[in-house]
Amino acid sequence: MVTQISNSFFILNEGGNNAALLQLTGSRDASFGGSAWSQYDAFEHIRWGSGDNQPNVMRSLIEKNTIVESLLESLRDMIYASGVGFFKKEVVDGKTRLTEFIDPRLEDWAWATDLQDYVVSAITQRVDNANIFTKWRYDPLEDWFTLSVLDSFKTRIGRPEKGGGFHVNPYFGFSKYFTPGDTEKLAAFDRNDLDFNKRKTATVSHSRHKLAGQPFYAFPSWWCAEEAIELANLIIAFHKNGILNGYNIKYLIRMPQDHFDKEGGRNVDGKLVKKRWGDFSDNLSSWLAGQKNVNKTMLIKYMRGADGKAMDNVDVVPLKNEMSDDAYDKVFKNANQSIANSIGLLPTLAGVNPGSGNDSGSQIRVMADYQQHFRTPVHRLYVLKDINMALRLMGYKDVQAAFKEVQITTLDTNPTGAQAVVNQNNAA
Repeated sequence: MVTQISNSFFILNEGGNNAALLQLTGSRDASFGGSAWSQYDAFEHIRWGSGDNQPNVMRSLIEKNTIVESLLESLRDMIYASGVGFFKKEVVDGKTRLTEFIDPRLEDWAWATDLQDYVVSAITQRVDNANIFTKWRYDPLEDWFTLSVLDSFKTRIGRPEKGGGFHVNPYFGFSKYFTPGDTEKLAAFDRNDLDFNKRKTATVSHSRHKLAGQPFYAFPSWWCAEEAIELANLIIAFHKNGILNGYNIKYLIRMPQDHFDKEGGRNVDGKLVKKRWGDFSDNLSSWLAGQKNVNKTMLIKYMRGADGKAMDNVDVVPLKNEMSDDAYDKVFKNANQSIANSIGLLPTLAGVNPGSGNDSGSQIRVMADYQQHFRTPVHRLYVLKDINMALRLMGYKDVQAAFKEVQITTLDTNPTGAQAVVNQNNAA
C-alpha cells in the first residue's frame, strides 16, 4: 500500500513490517502538471498535463463554447492596440520619455523578422496558454537574429537531466501518433552567451510569468474557469436537445402491464410482446418529441367495459416544468460573466453585461483606457521581452520596442474617434 503525504513524499507498505519512506527529488507543476513520479517518466521532455496534452484538453473545451474564443481575441486586440513601434529613451525636463525612433537597419530587421506577425502570434500564444516559445535564428550576413513563434501545442521543455533545451514534435498531445523519432531538439537561447547562440544557429527561448509551484509551464487565468465553461456548454447543449427532443420529462405514460399480452382473447408469444413494447416505445419519441411536435394533440382510442366505464388503456399525463427558461438564462449569464472575469476583461467590454448600465460612450471610453493601461502591461512585458533582447544584441541599448495604444477620443478631437498613443510609463 502506498500513501501519498505530499507531491513528493510517500509512505510505502504502510502498516506492514517493512514500511519505508520515499521522497521524490524531481519537480513538477502543481497545477496542470504531469505525474508525481516524473523521474520515472520515459519521455525526454516535461509533460504538459498528466496526458501531455493540456493545451489540447482546454482547446476541446472551448470548441463549442459561444464566447471564450471571442473574448480571447478581444483581449488579444486590447494588447496589440495599434501595434509595436520603436522608441528612444530621452530625458526631457528631468523626466524620461519615449520618442518614436526611425532607423533604416531596424526597419530592415522588422521586415526580415515579420515583426507585426510575430507580435500577434506571441500575443495569441500568451492569451491562449500563457507560454511563448520563440525561435531565434542567426543570420550571419546581416549579423542579427530573426524571431518566430513556435506553436505551444507542438513544443515542450526538455528534461534538465536529459539535456534540457526544447523539443518540437507535431504530434505532442496525440499519444496515438506520437513517436520520439519525430522530435526536433533545439538548444535553449542563452542571453549571456552570444557566441553560443550564433554557433547553434537556431535556439529557443521561453517567455512566461513565473507562478508559484509552476517550475515549467505557466497557465492563463481562464483555465481556472474550466467548470464555468463546461456549465455554459451544457446549457447550450441542453437547449439544443430540448428543441430536438422536448424539454425535460413532459409526459408521464401509464399503461397496464399486460397491455400487449393478448390478441383476440388469445395469449401472445413472449417475444412478440417484447417486440410490441419496443415498437411502442420507439413510436413515442416520434409522437411526443422533436421540434415538429410542439403543442401537438395526441388522440388515444379506448374500449368501454360492460359497466360503461373506460377500460385500462394508455394514459398520457402532462407534467409541469418547474425550471423556466429565465432560470436557465440566469445560470448561462452568470457562467459567461465568470468566464469574462477569468479572462481579465471588464464585463461591459466583453459584451456579457448588456442593458445593465455602464455602457454609455464616455463610460466605455474610460473602461477601454483602463483595460489598456492597467490590464495589459504584464502581457506586453512578456510579448516584448525577446524583441527588446534582439534589439540589445544589435547594439540598440537606448532604444526599445513598445505598444502604441488606441485612445478613444471625441470626434471634435479626432475625426476618426481614436488616436495612437504610447504609454510613457514604459519609459520608467
